[in-house]
Amino acid sequence: MVAVSVALSGWAVLGAVAQEQTQVRPVAVATVVGVTTDRNAGTTTVELDGSRSFDIDGDIVSYEWEVVTESLAGIPITPSPADEANGIPAGRTATFVIFTRALVREKVESIEFRLTVTDNGFPEASRSTTVSASINHDPTAVITVSAKLPAPRGQEVAGYDDNGNGLVDENEERYTVEGVIHAPGEGGNRDFEWDIREGSLLVVDGSASYDPDGPLPDSAFRWERFCASDVASVTATLPDSTDGQKTLSTDENPDAVGSIRSETVGRLPFVRGDIADPYFLCYRLTVTDEHGASAQQIVKIVIRDAHAAPTVEIELSATDPNPSTTEDRLAGIQAAGENRYVISPEVAEDGITLIAVGAADGTARTRVLEHTWSGQGVEPDDDNRPGSRTTALFTAPQGVQQGESFTVTVEVADPADHTGSTSVELVVADNLPPEAAAPEDIDTPDGNNGGFPDTDPPSGVVVLEGLGFDPDGFELDYRWEQVLNASGRPLTLAYRGPRLSLAGAGTRTAQFTLPEVTRGSQYVVYIQLTVTDRWGVSDTDIVRITIRDGDDDLRAVPGPDQRVSPGSFVRLQGRTSTGLVSEEALGAVTYQWAFTGIETHPRTEDRPQITQAEAAEGFVLGEWFPNADGTYHPTAGGRLKSVSGRYPYFDAPRLYGFNSVKLVFSLTVGNVPGQQDHTDTVIVTVVNGYFSGLIEGPDYCANRSLGGPETYPMDSNGDGVADICVLSSTRRATIARLNALERLAVLNPDEYRNALHGPPDIPATPDTDESDPSLGTCIGAPMDLPGDTATSLAADACGPEGADERRLPSLPDPLDPAKAARFFSGPVITGPYFCINFSLGGTRLHAFDRDDDGVADICSLAHTRRAAVARQDALEAAFTADHPQYHAALAAACAALGTLDFGDHPTALAQDECSRPGPAPDPGQPLPTAN
Repeated sequence: MVAVSVALSGWAVLGAVAQEQTQVRPVAVATVVGVTTDRNAGTTTVELDGSRSFDIDGDIVSYEWEVVTESLAGIPITPSPADEANGIPAGRTATFVIFTRALVREKVESIEFRLTVTDNGFPEASRSTTVSASINHDPTAVITVSAKLPAPRGQEVAGYDDNGNGLVDENEERYTVEGVIHAPGEGGNRDFEWDIREGSLLVVDGSASYDPDGPLPDSAFRWERFCASDVASVTATLPDSTDGQKTLSTDENPDAVGSIRSETVGRLPFVRGDIADPYFLCYRLTVTDEHGASAQQIVKIVIRDAHAAPTVEIELSATDPNPSTTEDRLAGIQAAGENRYVISPEVAEDGITLIAVGAADGTARTRVLEHTWSGQGVEPDDDNRPGSRTTALFTAPQGVQQGESFTVTVEVADPADHTGSTSVELVVADNLPPEAAAPEDIDTPDGNNGGFPDTDPPSGVVVLEGLGFDPDGFELDYRWEQVLNASGRPLTLAYRGPRLSLAGAGTRTAQFTLPEVTRGSQYVVYIQLTVTDRWGVSDTDIVRITIRDGDDDLRAVPGPDQRVSPGSFVRLQGRTSTGLVSEEALGAVTYQWAFTGIETHPRTEDRPQITQAEAAEGFVLGEWFPNADGTYHPTAGGRLKSVSGRYPYFDAPRLYGFNSVKLVFSLTVGNVPGQQDHTDTVIVTVVNGYFSGLIEGPDYCANRSLGGPETYPMDSNGDGVADICVLSSTRRATIARLNALERLAVLNPDEYRNALHGPPDIPATPDTDESDPSLGTCIGAPMDLPGDTATSLAADACGPEGADERRLPSLPDPLDPAKAARFFSGPVITGPYFCINFSLGGTRLHAFDRDDDGVADICSLAHTRRAAVARQDALEAAFTADHPQYHAALAAACAALGTLDFGDHPTALAQDECSRPGPAPDPGQPLPTAN
């Protein structure tokens, strides 16, 4: 918004009075009468006056005003109706009206106008002058909230100045546990409401407030408490009101260093249980600039009892206090799964000590934890006292039978009656643990060329036969699974190797089909065998499998795709990829080329198949263009020469009316005993314009960005043809920038909502000017993007259902790691991050199962394409680089990405926005070394 500005007036005479024959040119004098803002209409009006202009030897007969400021050029200036009504030349006084939000969006500090006056002489003469109207913007009030609890005892960073200010600050070093339960927009909270844990050190900070016209002094800030429950109980350190203070805090003296004995923090009070009316207090922050323009923001702090329930674990004490080996320490005890143990009858009858270790929410509550043991044969120690650790003795009854099971439970309770419990199962059995033996390490070629055991021809399958031995002679259960390394760690989402599909994973013999390996490289994978006896006791062994590139099948390699000019000489380059080594075998390989089709942009249906110009050059159907039955002559009517050799050639046809023409050729190689012929294709693009090949038109790259960071056509191979779409920065910086914008949208939902839907007091109407950006990005958002249905358009954030509620587009659910391994496996989507990377840091794409076969096969938007474009435009409009929180948000987003590898070139990384201050490069000019 823009506040009323002090009127700026002035006049200027351009140059000395010049004389044309006997005529004296007029003098133009322009004045800004005033600048006013109508908050209800959301407009800013500049009153212009040219009435002081004069002509020495005649009269001024016309006044013409125009906007010189480039970003506002084209917006009309309206002459005053009263001038013409009084017989005065139109335009002597005029009015310029603009939506206030457009000024904010364009970051306009002043508007420059030009007045041109013309006299009634013969010939007529004119003179121009310019004048500027200064704009004062409203400040913006921003409130941030932080709440911290003391670190658990023993975990304080004692004596450590972690923020480098020379002090051991209690707020920084001693209060390290997050005290915010729900931020605005979470847990049903409104956009100004915070749920804070009891006992927190609270800081309500308005220092992020800003004024586009300059810095805000301390005197610009005023806090007022306008609601509270029990003020005395909430805190005595937060004032009712204050002037000239940016921050409110329960720290009575933030500059004084606190200690356990000397505490300056008046922490928020404790709340007993889940009460119906929690403690709360509300503050209003008013920020006023030097011109009297002001803005307000409110915050509500709700204090809740949100201590986590206590936890407890049970450990088994050593059966041998002086063990010679690790196994001796727990002799007679075998782990048999989570919280399950097999103990020998001797140990069970002698008794075994169980140790309960509990932890409550905070050191004070942990010290008073009450432990309750239960279960047959359990006798708590008489010396047990409230606290973290208690013990109990388990003794099996006399005559216990083999396989009998006993459950021991311990429950802990804190002073607020929050409880937690755990149990262990103790199975009494005279048991010896099993032993697992996987195959020795395996080294094999990939794909159809490899296999284990070795066979002729190769099976392309690795068969793993496991051995298990149970000293007690019982049958074992087998389980095979792929693990990350020789230590048996589970696979993670970050694992980038092949994920093997194991058949027979629950039997002694498992197998998997060998994947293909990139030429010249190899994979190392680990498969773990687990054998489990009848009591649940297990043993594991791991086999290391090295999969090498071993692609020896005969394959046609028709050479790289080419881009050529019409009429140029073109030679195709054929070769093979094969494991053949003898000159005789290689010399027997046959080559056969064929012309298989033409692809044009625009399509051939949009013009005659053969134009007069093409006919004049001798082109007929059946050459480059198909016959009447849709077939192609394999030599393009004889224009493709030497089709049975490795290097056929032709002259690129000169075809008219196309941006580009793709000619498709196939190469078939064969005549190798025991192997099938193989065919592959190559494309030769004949370029008649700049956008060809993969880029099919001037808007291709813009459309491909789906409303996100714009991509630009780039000529990657220097042939004068744009063939790829690139970003103007690194992928890292692009993704970080969008993450920063989305974080700012979460922190400033009202700014984001207004950018999307326009000011709430200026609703869109049927006659709304769709080109006016001040009405929100939903106005004028493209309706004809492919893939949007009428039903989805009506329901999205820009549709009537969403616009009526001024709804914001929500983000879809995050990636589910449990589904990643099996779900992202289609022929297009090759990994769990494929769609996220494909979105280039723009509006997020997500894997979608289009044909419902359980396999994600396309990347899809979470919204309609219209809403995606409007959403991105709103982010760009609301949170530009001039936003006071932008650079901090970008720095945090860059730090969060860290060293993630998105394929960026190191030289480009060194000069992107995450590595240097300043704006991004000019649009359309990508970093020169970026991939």
